[in-house]
Amino acid sequence: MLLLALISVPTWANEPASLLQEAKVLGAPIAAVQRAIEISRRPDFPRKDALAVFDISQPSAKKRLYVLDFKSGHVTAHYAAHGKHNGPNARATKFKGFQTDLDMVPLGPLKTAHSEVMDHYNKIVDRYDGTVYRNMIVVVLEGVASYNNYINHSPPFKWIIHPNWYTTAGFRAKNDGMLGRSNGCITLDPVENNQLITKLEGGALVYVTVGDDPIEKYF
Repeated sequence: MLLLALISVPTWANEPASLLQEAKVLGAPIAAVQRAIEISRRPDFPRKDALAVFDISQPSAKKRLYVLDFKSGHVTAHYAAHGKHNGPNARATKFKGFQTDLDMVPLGPLKTAHSEVMDHYNKIVDRYDGTVYRNMIVVVLEGVASYNNYINHSPPFKWIIHPNWYTTAGFRAKNDGMLGRSNGCITLDPVENNQLITKLEGGALVYVTVGDDPIEKYF
């Protein structure tokens, strides 16, 4: 008698509808989120329980980095800074040229490596209120598409997710809610940085998008 083993598939792997609804309420670009969910199912993304969508077209004063947690079934939104050559502090306005301008955030699907400590970001000091954030971690990003894998071969530069002083509540309070700009990395508020990096490290998808536009529009 042949016994067939049943493979248990987590319900969250096949039920993104509630996540999409939460993402929509938070202001995420839904077509881009759906695209990201499909991409995250590819075997080159070993981390399947979470992903992030960074809508670089939204104002920096808005929480525009959306983290989908498939285990909890919830979506959260977070502040994130864009690259200085993507446009001014208020919002990114330049997207073409990201493949040659190293100070622009690369578009498309990126994969997280493991978290690590970098001396430059280990301690962040808020230059407005003096708050000190210690034991900060970063995570290196890898390009997984033909149009963004240049970030894997551009030493000594690394594209990372990291905290900094120009994303803090103190900075936002003094700058009409806006963030500063990075040198091409994705920069988070130190208050949330370690928690988000721990949630996404180790092979999760981070999808950088310009609203719902196809990335090919900006080649």
